[in-house]
Amino acid sequence: MKRTKIWGFMLFAVTMAVTSCTNVKDPEPDPVSALPFSETFETGLGNFTTQSVSGDQVWAYSTQYKYMSISGFITPTNFANEDWLISPEIDLAGVTAAKLTFDHVARYFADAKNEATIWVSENYVSGLPATATWSQLTTKTFTDPGSWPTVLPSSGEISLTAFAGKKIKIAFKYVSTATKAGTWELKNFLVSEGEATVDPADQVSGDGSEATPYNVAAGIANQGASKWVKGYIVGYATAGGTSTIYTFSADTCTQATNILIAGYKTETDATKCMAVQLPTGAVRTGLNLVSTKANLSKEVTLYGSLEAYFGKPGLKATSYYALEGGTTGGTKPVDTSNAIFTETFANSLGSFTTNSVVGAEVWAWKTGYGAVMSGFTTVSNANEDWLISPTINLTGKTSAKLTFDHTINKGLLANMQTNHTLWMSADNGTTWEQVTITTYPAGNNWTFVNSGDILIPTKFMGISTFKFAFKYLCSSSESASWEIKNLIVL
Repeated sequence: MKRTKIWGFMLFAVTMAVTSCTNVKDPEPDPVSALPFSETFETGLGNFTTQSVSGDQVWAYSTQYKYMSISGFITPTNFANEDWLISPEIDLAGVTAAKLTFDHVARYFADAKNEATIWVSENYVSGLPATATWSQLTTKTFTDPGSWPTVLPSSGEISLTAFAGKKIKIAFKYVSTATKAGTWELKNFLVSEGEATVDPADQVSGDGSEATPYNVAAGIANQGASKWVKGYIVGYATAGGTSTIYTFSADTCTQATNILIAGYKTETDATKCMAVQLPTGAVRTGLNLVSTKANLSKEVTLYGSLEAYFGKPGLKATSYYALEGGTTGGTKPVDTSNAIFTETFANSLGSFTTNSVVGAEVWAWKTGYGAVMSGFTTVSNANEDWLISPTINLTGKTSAKLTFDHTINKGLLANMQTNHTLWMSADNGTTWEQVTITTYPAGNNWTFVNSGDILIPTKFMGISTFKFAFKYLCSSSESASWEIKNLIVL
């Protein structure tokens, strides 16, 4: 349950009572001329000011929890807002390095990376933020911990050294929409002298390749593609009603479908962990903490799809793992360095085109799932739809193969291989020839499997006008969903 569901009306009442939080004509507070400068928000707004750019909700002091907070969610409605919480002027003259810390929690955001941000201005005086120039501070990715913590987690140290010798104001910018409105709670604001030290586990590192996999922080920050990630197994996650329960142990584990990984063996902060889906098969058998409790605290390298899991940045469709000590399992992804053509469908349908022959439903892109087609709305609808590749030049090639990951669910198993087919063309799609898909998924779950190597027939070699296409069929009595991603021509 959102905390604002309980005290949405109270928030409105407190907002109306604390006039310094809502009046855009607040007097300019006295500048801060010495460090450290702190504002705990234990008793109110302090010398901070607020500016509401849009929407009726505003930053307000909570007498119950003793922090500043804002939410565009007032039960049961989300509201669009842009609101700023702005510090008094902080004088960094005479210091060569400075840093910022605060305690906070950001929950229920659609995109916390862009909706809960921190900015610095050297020329803001008063009034709307648009009257000044602002520079965004680089912070750790804010992740929803899955529940309301008793103690607000620390932001970690954020460098202000770029502004040493200057007078600045620091602002917390909140954005919500009428579709999704997060809640941001904040206390213990502190600016102090000295260079920020960053915990190595919090530093984004690696490029997601097998040679230099992402660390957990980078995996959290770079959702939306299939990559390699390395971390330590620290526990597992369990769905618990409206929140997620994180267990940092293996002793009583009865959950075999996931594990938690983090940058340290002893990590217990859920915001620094990533849940990893363990699909049925070798990956689950080798990694789950029900039957392999000795895996707790071991370092593991994984390959999978970086996408939301338990409502937070996670790793799903995990297809391969390598544990410290040399144990491996699953199917290692294909090296794409010499690929003729690739399309992950991580961000869009890319250069693929669609052709709807029958029915109103069409192939579309869906974040985390790739290219998706279903004839089901509230009922099944008859459809024939094609997802067609761009022209691929096979001039000079004597052999090539196609591979992709896919899942099929919610249809009749008897129709799976006739309603979900692959076709190839030598003449830019004028004529088509069906080619057998080597491996189909189970057809009754959302687990992605690899198609296996699909050899492109010799007749298509050496031409510059090659295309391939995925043909989807369904009827008014049954309509499966077909999801496709990580496509490679080698």
